[in-house]
Amino acid sequence: MSKSNYILHINSTTGICSVAISDGDMLLTHKETTEANSHTEVITVFIQELMDLAKIGYKDLAAVSLASGPGSYTSLRVGCSTAKGICFAHDIPLITIPSLDVLASSCITSAIEGDFIIPMVDARRMEVYTAVYDYDGNKLDPDHALVVDKAAYSDYVDMGIVHHIVGNGAEKTLDVLSQPKILLHKHYSSAIHMVNLAYKALLAEDFSDLGYYEPFYLKGANVTKSNKKYF
Repeated sequence: MSKSNYILHINSTTGICSVAISDGDMLLTHKETTEANSHTEVITVFIQELMDLAKIGYKDLAAVSLASGPGSYTSLRVGCSTAKGICFAHDIPLITIPSLDVLASSCITSAIEGDFIIPMVDARRMEVYTAVYDYDGNKLDPDHALVVDKAAYSDYVDMGIVHHIVGNGAEKTLDVLSQPKILLHKHYSSAIHMVNLAYKALLAEDFSDLGYYEPFYLKGANVTKSNKKYF
């Protein structure tokens, strides 16, 4: 393993393009934008700007960490190709972190024992990509697609606990969920919430196979067939 603890973090799972650099478990610098459909144009620019600010080169990186999905099909492809390109070119290991793990980690400091953390990535209409975590960030059920109704998360309803919901799919569910205590966190899927998870993976040398890794889409791309007639 590299003597360096510098990690480049890339999160392009949603409409936000977010990049960060950390040294161990300490965030050094980050940059992100909410401008729609801008991932391809800004991601490499952001990375170089942050490398310059941190005064490091690619040879100094111990790893590149990537939010692996689920999320937007196109933006996942952009992040994946960027991360793998850097890793291949500079012989750097790749760390991949599930998007829902990243969102759940953003709520841990607000949760107490017994609480549940429920991240939700928007999957159009009332569908979300989701999972359930305990107050300490341990995943209680696997990532899955869910059409949210009053019966959603019924296995985790308890009058005595708080449900921390977070992500770009969370707010639209507030009027539907039947949980008695819901706290909406207006965090978004950001590279800054990848720092601790990525550092743990670095210490454990938990790296993904560069040759075979593909983003975790959970579902196929939503492709609409054109009705235009060309002949």
